[in-house]
Amino acid sequence: MRRATFLRAAALGGLTAFGLAGEASAGQRRDAGVTYDTGTLHFPGMPLSRARWNRRLMEQELDAISCRLRCRSITVFGTDIDRQTATARAAIERGMTVYLQPRLYDHPQHEVLDHLAESARQAEKLRKHGGDVVFAAGCEHLLFTPGIIPGANFEERIATIGSIPPEEWPNVYQRLNEFLGKAADTARAQFRGTVTYGGAFFEPVDWSLFDVIGLDYYPYFATDAEYRADLAKFRTWNKPITIMEFGCCTYPGAPERGAGGYDIVDYTQDPPVIKPGFTRDEHVQAEHIARMLRIFAAEGIRAHVYTFINPEAPHAPVRERDLDISAFSLVKVIRDRYDDPYSRYRWEPKEAFHVVARHNDSVR
Repeated sequence: MRRATFLRAAALGGLTAFGLAGEASAGQRRDAGVTYDTGTLHFPGMPLSRARWNRRLMEQELDAISCRLRCRSITVFGTDIDRQTATARAAIERGMTVYLQPRLYDHPQHEVLDHLAESARQAEKLRKHGGDVVFAAGCEHLLFTPGIIPGANFEERIATIGSIPPEEWPNVYQRLNEFLGKAADTARAQFRGTVTYGGAFFEPVDWSLFDVIGLDYYPYFATDAEYRADLAKFRTWNKPITIMEFGCCTYPGAPERGAGGYDIVDYTQDPPVIKPGFTRDEHVQAEHIARMLRIFAAEGIRAHVYTFINPEAPHAPVRERDLDISAFSLVKVIRDRYDDPYSRYRWEPKEAFHVVARHNDSVR
């Protein structure tokens, strides 16, 4: 598979790809957390989404999340279970609630469940040693796990989901929730704490399977009242709600494009370039995140911003090369060698970074 295809997948991450809360008490928490990718395998045979990785780098970034952003919760996700567990342990040591979410895309369902079981075993060890851990039984299985909707890989499933005939959707619902039942049972067999799931906001999830409703929440509404009405749909389950992911990219119009905001990169070029017509605007991202945090706080819902950092989308001073425009991250990454994903890098806060820090100060 070409690296351009991989980069496009890495930009997608765990976002809701179709553009259409922790422990029970956490549903009443109003502080903001973040998501943190430890490295996700998007395609077999390709590198993880974080090519450069070491413990020192991870701990430095967690220090920033804990001390500078003042986050008290974090969603730690990825494919490598050792990385994921080490990051979760380091976050616990910094006093954070950890939502641990394994991600294994486009593997047979039995392999996804085996991977989930091992991750849950490690999460239980952390919990038994006093860690404040919530286990999330995967991410958007409708799109990322084969056998629920047609498609050999998640890109094919994303492309075909809109063409599924109406009469087929009851069967889709059944297949999804049958798999989610297996995922929940697998998690609970290994993990004795709170179990949730990172569901796309449009997924028809049977939330009775989980302790907490976990939403990847990327719709766009013009008014706050519309958001409140939309969130009210999930109150009917009488369960706490956690926003597992929300956010937008870094250009005018990104909030309206929601989860599809990443798709402004021309990956036919090598290296990829930002398409014409899209310009950097950190204020747009910051305003949207501030607005959503205000709404979630008013609803008593804990929310995690997607995402702290995206090393696969480096910043550059030239517009066409500034892949950070397409990133949901709170910081921009500046590589020593722009074209080398293994290069050392530094990061700088974007405007949205300061929005999150101020919000967390205000709700303490």
